[in-house]
Amino acid sequence: MYTVKLFLLINALVLFNKLSAQNYQAVNGSSYAGSLSPSNNPASIVQVPYTWDITPFAVQLKQATNAFVISNYSLLSTPSNAKFITQSGTIKRFEFTNQNIRLLNTRINLNSKSAIAFGANIRSYVYATTSQANWQDSTRSLYDFMKINTSHLPLSGESRGSAWAELYATYAHIIIDDGKRILTAGLTLKVDRALAGGYINAGGLSYIPATGSEAGYLLTEGRLQYGYSSNFDEIDSNKTSSANRKSFYQHSMSGISADAGLEYILLDDNDDKDENNFAYRTKIGISLMDIGKNKFRYSSRSSSVIAGKPNISDTLIERRFLNIHSIDGFNDSLAGIANSFTQLNGAFNMYQPARIIINVDQHLLTNFFLNAELTLAVLSLVPKKILYIKDMNLLAITPRWETKLLGVYFPVQLNTQKQLWVGGAFKAGPVLFGTHNIANIFSKNKMQAGGFYFAFTIRPGKNNDRQGGQSSERISGKTKRSLQCPKF
Repeated sequence: MYTVKLFLLINALVLFNKLSAQNYQAVNGSSYAGSLSPSNNPASIVQVPYTWDITPFAVQLKQATNAFVISNYSLLSTPSNAKFITQSGTIKRFEFTNQNIRLLNTRINLNSKSAIAFGANIRSYVYATTSQANWQDSTRSLYDFMKINTSHLPLSGESRGSAWAELYATYAHIIIDDGKRILTAGLTLKVDRALAGGYINAGGLSYIPATGSEAGYLLTEGRLQYGYSSNFDEIDSNKTSSANRKSFYQHSMSGISADAGLEYILLDDNDDKDENNFAYRTKIGISLMDIGKNKFRYSSRSSSVIAGKPNISDTLIERRFLNIHSIDGFNDSLAGIANSFTQLNGAFNMYQPARIIINVDQHLLTNFFLNAELTLAVLSLVPKKILYIKDMNLLAITPRWETKLLGVYFPVQLNTQKQLWVGGAFKAGPVLFGTHNIANIFSKNKMQAGGFYFAFTIRPGKNNDRQGGQSSERISGKTKRSLQCPKF
């Protein structure tokens, strides 16, 4: 179906045309996340052991599906042998994917109480879900599919895809520091460019057995609405790749979005007895991320369709959609079997995946920490008519051993689709590499669930480190300790 191909095109656009991607799970909550931390909580950029740090490049890919299996492929093998195998059985199918590229992300401490961060990101989210339906390897025709799904009517499904570029600026400031606890507030403002977007809503699809001598089924009810951004219409095979990219970008629209967060740190009363002199016992972060929307103009081929035309059989539908080579051809065939066919005009909004992130980071001993993170979707409470992107994150527990130069991490994640992954990551100097699911490395049939992340971060030498140890000053008759870098 050409509407499905649209979302494959969105993925290809982001992954390959834009340096071919928000989720560097291992370092969430860590004081060493530095310039990566605004993507999780804008308030976390102050209490960092460096006066500045820069991430020139970072990339992240995360995906989850039960619709198919990628076999004969792992991160240690060649993709040329990979095979896609459709999952048989009666299930509610889903597919989620998000990608992120970070460019020149920079964080700078202005003083002991304030810091700024800025940079550019290219991001995309795509998801698709269906109602419960049966699919078997033996399914070869629309009749076969209808026959095995008569007990699952009505059928429905939806899909959303959005890709955008953003320039962001973050400011964070300590608002409370009494020597025992520190409270920091942070805000990120972003200027966005909506690169590509689209959606499909299908519901109420029902059919009945045909009467008379001809075996088969008749379509009785159903609605379908699909729309995508008009800049796809600017792609012309007669133009050069450079001309197509320029035209595609020029026909996109701009917007703004924001993040906000708080970070509460409980200092360790006994840190002067700890040989590594860690400065906190517990760190709690609460953030509201991706408050905003991307606006797109409808392509002239976007449509709303209602079924109900009499005598529309499975054989007629198959015949109508045989040898379709364009979206215009798809629309013409669909209009011929629809009771109502309406072209969509104007613009549509795709809201970004607004969510609340609660992160708790506990210092256990010396270089060992335990991090827990809960992600709660905000837009799931709004009316269904609003189009928005869904994030797959739900719960993550990450034990880590970490120093300034080295780190080993084992994130355990439970996503919104009830998949449990055990990930792994390591840090060596400026390089961070991780996988969301270790099975992506060792198994050759798990690549459809998981993903990876890579970041290269430049940090200053010792002359520009925030000094280790303790400093104290008298405030209101109390000893105030500033949060400093551990000694290693």
